[in-house]
Amino acid sequence: MKKYDIVFVDIDDTLNKSNSPVSNYTKEVMTKLKDKGIKVVVNTGRSAQYGILKSKEANLSDYIISSNGAEVYNYRTQETIYSKPIPPKEIKGIYDYCETHNLTLILNSLEKRFINQKEYHYNNEPATYFTDLNQILKDNPIHQMVILSSNYDRMLVLPNLFKEKFPSLKVVHSSLGLIEEKREKNKEYYHDFVLENTAKSTGIVELLDYLNIDSSKAIAIGNGYDDICMTDVVETSVAVANANELLKENSTYLTDSAENDGVAKILEKLCLGE
Repeated sequence: MKKYDIVFVDIDDTLNKSNSPVSNYTKEVMTKLKDKGIKVVVNTGRSAQYGILKSKEANLSDYIISSNGAEVYNYRTQETIYSKPIPPKEIKGIYDYCETHNLTLILNSLEKRFINQKEYHYNNEPATYFTDLNQILKDNPIHQMVILSSNYDRMLVLPNLFKEKFPSLKVVHSSLGLIEEKREKNKEYYHDFVLENTAKSTGIVELLDYLNIDSSKAIAIGNGYDDICMTDVVETSVAVANANELLKENSTYLTDSAENDGVAKILEKLCLGE
């Protein structure tokens, strides 16, 4: 059986069904991996705050990759291993646009999350309402911006529009309906914005270098379009059964769905010999 030292795993609809708890079976497998010295690292498009919560829940390693690769962090030692904050000028431009067009804006920083709307909850993640953007930027480097709206037509053109207005930024992930251009009734759509040359694969490369682990000893597991990049930087990749077809085509292995503990099952097979 091949020896692996580290596993990078997406959260939503990979480690667990979106916004659902991690199963006891998955927790048991993760504990066995930890006891064996194998690091399992959350690699998520969500905030560091949420990534830490799920990492602790599943008994994973102290390292997390969050905001689609813009942050690599050890939450036990509070060491920032890699950070790629967005320049304040770009954030202010995006904020002004969102305020003008009544779009929801979420700002992700390490262990903090901010939102421009009161009484609003997205993906069950808490966020602090703000009105003074300058004060937020003064105290908090922002690594990712999430824009949300139910206006399908505006959201569909947003990436090309922002490409001209804010060339240093890129859309790293979007709602499936926007990616596949399928309008859905009563649906709120989102775009995740980070700096250019930032992706989940960026975080993997940075952490592998930091820990001096070869990519041949790493596994990446995901389900979404933003997880495809992970297959380029590790030797072994896995797609869960509910993943998109492109990720499946580019992965080394397929496993069961998130709902049926696909991550735990494949890691038992590849790392525990069970």
